[in-house]
Amino acid sequence: MTAAATNLDTRRYGTEAVVRKLTKLPVAASTHIYQGTIVALSLSGYLVPASADASLHVVGVAQQESDNSAGTAGALECPVERGAFYLVNSSSTAAISEADIGRIVYAADDNVVSRTNVAGTYPACGVVVGFEGTKPIVEVGLLNRAEAGGAVHDVLFPAGADLSSTGQNLFVKLNGSSQIVLADTAGEQALGVLLNAPASAAIGIVRVLGPARVISGGSIADGTLLATTATTARAKAAVAATTDTTSGSSTDALVGSFVMGMALADGTSGNAMLMLVNPMGAIPTTAA
Repeated sequence: MTAAATNLDTRRYGTEAVVRKLTKLPVAASTHIYQGTIVALSLSGYLVPASADASLHVVGVAQQESDNSAGTAGALECPVERGAFYLVNSSSTAAISEADIGRIVYAADDNVVSRTNVAGTYPACGVVVGFEGTKPIVEVGLLNRAEAGGAVHDVLFPAGADLSSTGQNLFVKLNGSSQIVLADTAGEQALGVLLNAPASAAIGIVRVLGPARVISGGSIADGTLLATTATTARAKAAVAATTDTTSGSSTDALVGSFVMGMALADGTSGNAMLMLVNPMGAIPTTAA
């Protein structure tokens, strides 16, 4: 996939289609949006080109070029239009066909759509409503979570500490005062993964179910069950649960990690990796 490097002549489907324009939306800092490209809102609420980032919310197609490369967030606005558009198809197994009419498709970048979301890395773009030659006709913009596939759930809580520089893509937990703070104990039960970077008392967006990017605490293979690290709130391989029989009690403790989900891609220390947030609790040493 290749993101646009110039304005595109993206045709609207239908000669008498009803134009549904959104209010002009503020463009993110250091961002160049080209006319005719698929655009989305980031977690910060600013307009960006659609890309392989599942946290984005696709809202439509840009109706003019807006070059905010040297500007601050919101210094420029861009008119965005929803509706059915002829878009560029993916290739190979990601290619959209007439069999996909009525299905959700995903934005691979700001001008290409895909029939798959690549393990949750592509944002939902719209619904296929037709086909002309090799170009799918897609009703673009503003799908809600249920329409986009459902299995994603985010919750919002104020930050109980400054998480603006260290917090995003890390495990967080509740502090007992309905605020979120970084997880700080190995293998503890966390709330989920923080998607944005809130300052103290600002609202944090926490992914409690579904794909998310989390900072890896070491070398991790895809398919590994994940838990929190001590102090750094990163992801580590979960420790399978065993019974602590040292006390000889009939109520021996279960020792092991609270599993927060599974790695969907390989991870390296200090870098973001894709995981499926899916809290499971303790996992036995031997499956049966």
